[in-house]
Formats: sequence, structure tokens, C-alpha cells
Amino acid sequence: MKDRIDLELEQGPIMPEVLETGREIQYQAREAAAKVFNATVDEVLVTRNTTEGLNIVLSGLDWNQGDEIVICDMEHGSVIAPTQLIGQRYGLPIKVVHLEMSDSSEVILTKIEDALTSKTRMVFISHILYATGRRMPAEELRKVTKDRGILLMLDGAQTGGHIELDMYRSGFDFYSIPGQKWLLGYEGSGALFIRREHLERIHPAHTGGRGIARPADANYFQPVSDSMEKFLGGSVSVPVQLAFLEATKFVQAVGIKNIEERNLTLADSAKAKLAEIPGVTVNSPLERSASSGLVSFAISGQEPVPVVEQLWANHRLVVRQVGNPAGVRASLHFFNTEDEVDLLVGGVRELAR
Repeated sequence: MKDRIDLELEQGPIMPEVLETGREIQYQAREAAAKVFNATVDEVLVTRNTTEGLNIVLSGLDWNQGDEIVICDMEHGSVIAPTQLIGQRYGLPIKVVHLEMSDSSEVILTKIEDALTSKTRMVFISHILYATGRRMPAEELRKVTKDRGILLMLDGAQTGGHIELDMYRSGFDFYSIPGQKWLLGYEGSGALFIRREHLERIHPAHTGGRGIARPADANYFQPVSDSMEKFLGGSVSVPVQLAFLEATKFVQAVGIKNIEERNLTLADSAKAKLAEIPGVTVNSPLERSASSGLVSFAISGQEPVPVVEQLWANHRLVVRQVGNPAGVRASLHFFNTEDEVDLLVGGVRELAR
């Protein structure tokens, strides 16, 4: 990435050779995203982040009076805010399913299914809940929504580079991921999957030169309807897309199945050790099938933010505060070690005394 930045600074991004290699990098980044999704290149777009991809879909559908969207109450703002905005704009009812931290995958599936009606147009949830790390029963939910002709969109902010994704097998309609989290890329990158059968029905909320048929004619506008490029509003950062490309190569070289297994093993260890500390509650699911590399916990009588600050000040541990349920979340990736898990557990034990 740094080499590419230096090249563009020294020669300029529109020099013929620089421009041509930039176009090639953009296409290769798109190919890399398709591999992450196990989808075809024409179903994938490299975006700036997860939320941009989700908004492309929500803003691009033709919503009708009476359409319902179903979400859950333990969602991140990237699900809640765009959905509620669309609801306000089009007068759509947004049905919010209440979940409990203790709900099993079976209970969650039943609760969502019970919320569906003949007016439900879309179910929109996170594949992995950001606050607890719970892996939602997305594949099972897809069977339910498909049988009823309901669209399913997944926020994959915590999945790409973390767990194996397979759009071909899963049948998900829309899926958006970031490049800077588990994929280890740079800030300002992500990817969106739109199943080919839905592509023409998603209209661009903003577009540019790549979104119109050539030659461009001010007196005759012919939009491109069957290409993901219709969602590109203009130029992109080639260095950022190069970082996305190289990051995906690295993750794929390690092996996503190896990464997923390693993450779960580290999380199992952390949860078991944290649960032994008096006054500490583990908010993440304990069953492996519903788990991820995210481990969330709470210390009785202590607010999450001061705990986050003290773990950093005392041990240089990077964790974050989460809400609903309120707690502290650690993100364990394959490069973390058991010693680092023990450092986290020791730091929490000090604070829980």
C-alpha cells in the first residue's frame, strides 16, 4: 500500500501506466472479494465499508406502502439506523424482535419466524452479533424466508476473514462486510454481495460515469441496470483497494477454516477462564456452534468504559465497550496467543477484586 501511495505521489494517479495498473488492482480486489464470499465477480462490489453496502441495498429497493422490515433489538447501529431511516422515509413499519442474552439459536429462530407476516418484505440482521459474539442461525433463517419469498440481508461486520462464507450454498440475498476488521485490511474498504437475480431491482441512490451506457449522451440517458458498477459514484482509492487485495491474499493463505477453528479455541479458553472469576459474567454464548472470536463480559458493579480504560492503562489490552447487553468485548483473532488470553484474564481478575 505504501509503495502504491508513493508511486501515485511521485508520478500522479492518471499517468497512463499508473492508471492502467490502478484499474487492474481494482479488478483484482473485486475478484478477491468474490473469493471471500464464494460468489461470482459480477455479484460483488468493493465498497468503503460495511454500512455503505447495506445502505446501497436499502436505498435501492422499491419499497411499497405496507412493506415490513424485521430486525432484532441487539443490533449494531449499522442495522438500526439505515432501517429506521428507510422506515421513516417510506412510512414502513419496522418490527423489532426482542432477544434475550440466554436465547438459544432455536429460540431466536422461532422469535424471528413468529414476527413474519404476509407483509414482511425483508429480514435484516447481523450474522454475528457485535455485543455478544453470538453467531445467529442465518442459514436456518434463510430456509424460512426463502419459503415465504422474503428477502434476507446480513450485516457481516464481524464475519469476513473470521468465519467461512459461502453465498453459493447459503442462498443469502444480500451480504456486506468490512475490509479493515477480521480481514486485516485498511480503513475505508469493504465488499457487498448482491445475488444476481436481484441486481436489476436495486437502483443506485447515487451513480456516476460507470453507471451509464456508453457513449454518454446528455440528451439520452441509458442507465446500466445489470452491473454492480452502477453503484460506483466516481473514483476510488487504489492504495486502499490494494491493501484490501493483499489482506485477503494473506487471510486465504492462512486458510479461513484454520482461522475460524483457532478463533473458537481461543474464545473457548477465554470464556472458561473468565467465568471462573467471582463477579464476572460472560455475556457470550458458551456453546461452540453459536460462538465466534468475540468474547463479551461484565464485571459486577463496574461500568464498561472504566474497565476498558483500565485494561489499556494497566496492560495495554485493546478491548471495547458494547451495549445491549452492556459489557466489555475482546476480539480474539488467530494471531493472538494463550499468553495474551491469560493476560486479559489476569487483568480482569485484578479489577474484579
